[in-house]
Amino acid sequence: MDNKAFLTIDSGGSKTSLTLYTCDGSFIKNGKARGFGLTEDCGCVLEEARQILSDFCVGHEISYAICNLGGKNKNQIEKTLKSAFPNASTMVFRESEGTVGLELCRIYSAEVTLMAGTGAIAIAPAGNKTVISGGWGANISDRGSGYQLGLDAVRLALEELDGTGELSPLTKALTGITEPPKAMDAREYCDFRDNVRHSLSPFDRAHIASFTRIVYDAASLGDKRAVELYRQAGLDLAELVITALRKAETDLRCAVVNGGMVNGKDFWQESFEEKLKNEYGTVKVNYLTDGIDKAMCRMAEKMIKGE
Repeated sequence: MDNKAFLTIDSGGSKTSLTLYTCDGSFIKNGKARGFGLTEDCGCVLEEARQILSDFCVGHEISYAICNLGGKNKNQIEKTLKSAFPNASTMVFRESEGTVGLELCRIYSAEVTLMAGTGAIAIAPAGNKTVISGGWGANISDRGSGYQLGLDAVRLALEELDGTGELSPLTKALTGITEPPKAMDAREYCDFRDNVRHSLSPFDRAHIASFTRIVYDAASLGDKRAVELYRQAGLDLAELVITALRKAETDLRCAVVNGGMVNGKDFWQESFEEKLKNEYGTVKVNYLTDGIDKAMCRMAEKMIKGE
């Protein structure tokens, strides 16, 4: 039996998604692992990743492997793939290069792709060149992203704890506190604030972005503050799209939006599309949660065909 297969890898700093296909494009299986996207690049093999990839593909001969990397260590991942699959044709590209976004534009005949997950980046073709808006790097360029939404929720909660008004359901869910603290001695106040900070920690990018689930649950229950955070995220995401298209000198008829933020689009879709409509008129938007996999599968098929 032919056991040749191709592997797609979507890896960032916090998590990795693996999908295995037969060489005729039939799905075999998928899996998850921790992220391989490190801050620094180097020429050595990432041994843990090599072992994870090898174990995932046991029983299959990998002919092609494609990796979308949400990190900067492209050279390291290339060497890791070659070590795990020495006979395979491999391709590694950084997400910020726009490779996936441009492929999604081709698949959906769109003028722009918005990647909206933990981070946010808009990618638009400009002739045979590319324009990118947002995506400057972790924690410094996150308008409309899951990280920004989570961070805004934390800041809202701390402002409400500092105040005297009734706490929103969102703040109660985030902190476990039901009413703002009353006056107390300095040491008690210090302990209270330290406990709140501890309950919200660690303050890394992935953990802060995970608070989007709490914001979503609060919005689903009608929390106006949570809904407003989502509405603002929609406006920020639309601005990323508009900025990219202005630089590309392109009008907008069709857009692709991909990433984890799509799971909460019921709360930001209206403000997002309204802003785009005000700028461009009627616009078709394709919302995807599996766009990266679709794009990489298409690229793997092109590799197999020698295109």
